[in-house]
Amino acid sequence: MNEFVSIVLPVYNAELYVEEAINSCLNQTYSKFEVIAVNDGSTDSSFEILDSFSDRIRIISQENKGIAGALNTGIRAMKSNWYKLMNADDVLYPDCVEILISEVSKINDEKVIPYGNYDIINSQGKIIREQIEPNRNDLSEFERNVVLLDHQYVNFITTIIHKSIFLKYGYYNESMNFSEDYELMLRLCLLHGFRFHLIEKKLAKYRNHEGQDTIKKNRTAPDFSIYIRNLILNQLDSLEREKFEIALMQFKKNMPISTRTKSRINDFLLEFFPSSSARKISKIYRKLTHQNPSTYYQEEGN
Repeated sequence: MNEFVSIVLPVYNAELYVEEAINSCLNQTYSKFEVIAVNDGSTDSSFEILDSFSDRIRIISQENKGIAGALNTGIRAMKSNWYKLMNADDVLYPDCVEILISEVSKINDEKVIPYGNYDIINSQGKIIREQIEPNRNDLSEFERNVVLLDHQYVNFITTIIHKSIFLKYGYYNESMNFSEDYELMLRLCLLHGFRFHLIEKKLAKYRNHEGQDTIKKNRTAPDFSIYIRNLILNQLDSLEREKFEIALMQFKKNMPISTRTKSRINDFLLEFFPSSSARKISKIYRKLTHQNPSTYYQEEGN
């Protein structure tokens, strides 16, 4: 498949990591791509770092609109039909784009979006955990959507999406200042019949660090996932919504702790404790909460 790809990189005060992020984009084994960096009103040295790459990437500067607004600006400026998200503090593995383009060629269905596994790194770039997702490719559409309603299990930096999807079904919701990708996922899957297809390969390194907007908002903001979930469910007819709500209650009943909560606990422990100590603390926690590790890890893929 000889498709051109646009890697869209929203940047806001990311001076510590953006150079590494850009280099990981430029060092892809797949050759037909462009990098669009959207400087979203940065007040640190992010723009100067971007400018040092000006002969190799496209740079768009704008007043701060938030990540959804920055992403939409980048998508509208794309010269290609394929959109690849990249975060300014993450790292793509060199074969990421090549693997994704190969997969969409095999799938050949606009409503099937490939995604992959990834490593989680800390502020120093050390791998603290690998995220190996359960393979849900053979679940029914309803079953996959119930899991997605419970938690976001697709990391968007491991996906590739055809631009026509945004033209047909809408761009990122700019009223969202958090979890804009989760809203897009639920909207596409529950309202428009899309599904995500797992590639069982690691495609990127996702960074957890104290300066991260996700961590800051998790500590100070309400649970946006509930708001987003209801936003999408409210657009279904009453019978279909009720069916999902009943199934979601049953799913939660059978799962002692959500993926999101477990991941936060594991990441915190691995960030601040040696791995051996982190495993011991995690084991004690599971006992105290009466979790069955073998059953849980079978579902969670860790």
